Amino acid sequence: MSEKLKVYGCLLLLIVGCDTNSGPPASGPSATEGYGGYGGYGGYGDYGYVDPAQVEFKDQVINQPAPMTPLLDLVLTTVEGEPRTLRELQSDQNLIVVVTRGFSGAICPYCSTQTSRLIANFKEIQARHAAVVVIHPLQQETDRPRAPEFLARVNEINSQPKETTTPFPFVLDVGLKAVDALAIRKDLSKPATYILDRTGTVRFAYVGETLADRPSIKAILQQLDAINAEVSATTSAE
Repeated sequence: MSEKLKVYGCLLLLIVGCDTNSGPPASGPSATEGYGGYGGYGGYGDYGYVDPAQVEFKDQVINQPAPMTPLLDLVLTTVEGEPRTLRELQSDQNLIVVVTRGFSGAICPYCSTQTSRLIANFKEIQARHAAVVVIHPLQQETDRPRAPEFLARVNEINSQPKETTTPFPFVLDVGLKAVDALAIRKDLSKPATYILDRTGTVRFAYVGETLADRPSIKAILQQLDAINAEVSATTSAE
């Protein structure tokens, strides 16, 4: 290439600009797929800009093998630091256990969106004789004050005052002990959803391979309907 062409090329770049990352990426799961390095848009730190209204989780999911660790025996803590086991929180119902990615220096937009939808659809979940527990992993004890920030973001998505409490238990996994017991660590945690029946048996397990890879509310309700239908059939046969 001649020197004249090189100079012309440089001038053209200066005129039109060479930054192809000057605005938010397309919204939706494909915009920030994976576990890191997303840019710095919309106040989400390294997650990139994600519009909660545009996030789509999976309606069709395949049940995965249940974890070897008994979920009901996992020891977690409240935001205030009080210990809780999932067994204490089940209250003789089906139980949906959702593990978010956790605090990684910024609020995960997929985690806050998923939690906001669980809140918005909680009456539908309750109608299926189910409870919900959301587990928020934290790398260390000093990250505990970040939990209210996550909940404030969830309330913002649902257009609620930031101090509004969740209608179900929101507990912390400080030090990633539960995450490691479930073998789902991935730069904190892979997003995971488990559904237990009233006996504490895991009837549904789904661990996402990307941050957006999560079952939708529709998929969760379908799983609950299937569990309840099986229970009804068994009861009728007795």
